[in-house]
Amino acid sequence: MESRSLDIGLDIDGVLYPFVQVIAGYATKTLGRPCTDKAETWDWYQRQWGLNHDEFFALCSRGVRDGILFTEGAPLPGAMRAVKRLARAGHRLHYITARAFDGVSASDAWHRTAEWLRKWTFPVHSLTVSVDKNCRPTDVFLDDSPRVCHDLIAAGHPRPVWWSHFPTQTHPAATVSSWEEFHTIVEGEAWLSGTSSLTQRT
Repeated sequence: MESRSLDIGLDIDGVLYPFVQVIAGYATKTLGRPCTDKAETWDWYQRQWGLNHDEFFALCSRGVRDGILFTEGAPLPGAMRAVKRLARAGHRLHYITARAFDGVSASDAWHRTAEWLRKWTFPVHSLTVSVDKNCRPTDVFLDDSPRVCHDLIAAGHPRPVWWSHFPTQTHPAATVSSWEEFHTIVEGEAWLSGTSSLTQRT
């Protein structure tokens, strides 16, 4: 039995792109005080930097406009090689990111993200800016947000996968902390007997 090609959804920030590291460097220069790039919790900017929600996203907007956030920063370790491996295996890669927020339009977020993906030669089948990670049908979706994975489960997504930055945490979705673990899940899905409704439509 041959394995089948899958539609794989990929979050960007925290999975492919070093969001925390880039914004921490920008914050340190902009605010004139050390801002650690070691996130200990999901709301690290509040607990560790002392910024509220509005202050943090205003800082992010400035970082985007200054050509730092979403533009600078190399892919996270192993990400580019792993994604190219998925493409070589015949899978279709769909990047879905919620990068539009106050001060950053969906169009601007899309173009800056597309340019970064091109710069680092990521294979791309589609790129979507949306808070709804279920907006495009996918067989497997990888995201580092526990809330997003909960939403995918609630929407009946066939295979949400949570990239855990905190090994002690658990989640109802499949949990990985390395690209090898993610590849194992993808290979298992690809070898499942039969075809999904998604595959039958393609």
